[in-house]
Amino acid sequence: MVDILFWALVVVVIGSMLGEWLGVNGYLGNQWFLFGHQGWEYLELGRIWQIGLVAGMAIWLFIVYRGIYNGLKKERDKGGLIHLLFYASIAVPAFYIFAFFIHPDGNFTMSDYWRWWVVHLWVEGIFEVFAVVIIGYMLVNMNLITKSSVVRMLYFQIILLLGTGVLGIGHHYYYNGSPESWIAIGAVFSALEIIPLTLLVFEANDHYKLLKEGGVHFPYKMTFWFLIATSLWNIVGAGVTGFLINLPAVNYFEHGQQLTPAHAHAAMMGVYGMFAIAVLIYSLRNIVNPEKWNDKLLKWSFWTMNIGLFGMVFVSLTTIGFIQLKEAYEKGYWSLRTSEFLQKDIIQDLLLIRAVPDTVFIIGVVLLVIFCVKVLFHLRKPNQKEEGQQ
Repeated sequence: MVDILFWALVVVVIGSMLGEWLGVNGYLGNQWFLFGHQGWEYLELGRIWQIGLVAGMAIWLFIVYRGIYNGLKKERDKGGLIHLLFYASIAVPAFYIFAFFIHPDGNFTMSDYWRWWVVHLWVEGIFEVFAVVIIGYMLVNMNLITKSSVVRMLYFQIILLLGTGVLGIGHHYYYNGSPESWIAIGAVFSALEIIPLTLLVFEANDHYKLLKEGGVHFPYKMTFWFLIATSLWNIVGAGVTGFLINLPAVNYFEHGQQLTPAHAHAAMMGVYGMFAIAVLIYSLRNIVNPEKWNDKLLKWSFWTMNIGLFGMVFVSLTTIGFIQLKEAYEKGYWSLRTSEFLQKDIIQDLLLIRAVPDTVFIIGVVLLVIFCVKVLFHLRKPNQKEEGQQ
């Protein structure tokens, strides 16, 4: 099934990219919407490729279900941790359904409304719920937090998602013809979504300190480091930089300028990127021979990636963003688009300086790749119990 999922991904990615190129160049005629480029930012892929994507997610859901089937049977509480993992997995393909509410003849405001239900609620809401469930599951398995604490935090996350996540989409409705009430709603509620993940990891950190002070050997140290990074970048990326550009008074002068990619870099790589690396290291730690495991490369990778990302976000992007904000406030938004502004020495210097943190970040990525390749030559053999489960 994993092989089928892989090739389904290949077909959808290559097919959609080829279709988008053919569509924007006018080679598909009236079939542009089905096979080409839908014309919506972040939802470019044609309808056929969207159907293929949902089919691929359905295959992925089956793989997840097959992996946790025994756990679901053993867990009597239908609201327990394993069941929450299953429910969150179902939500991933289910909440993409809003993409199918968009059609070529639809009203712009309504289409843009549903587009953000995918781009914001699906990516920033459902994905975060799934990520928090996975993080909670990992922390329980690492004995850093109790299952009851995780479940309480997960329900807190779900309540916040339903209570603030949907309303928080409103900061995307400022300019698409939606009612003015969304300005106030979107500005306030989008700031609350970062709370559960932050509290969850902070509680786990307290348990980690107790283990460390007690001299207990903890084999998942680097996994936990990357989870800490996930939580901190969640505060900085999704919280600070996100809330800054969501404020209507700021967004009016900033929309689409360098403060936006500052938020995007911090939130996407900082949260989902660090989370993905944590899951990768956790998985490798369980299948690699313990005698061959060494955290040295991972420590260097951790610090170089985080220092590099910090430099990208705050030395270059955020600094340029505030310069743009000042320019827009004094002269108007139009002035940001002029070549005179973009060719200013300070802008060019900051763009050039960004090469330094970019290089540091790339070094961290290379170190991570080297580590992964090295440990794959030292996989441990499964025991009889594990072979029986397979």
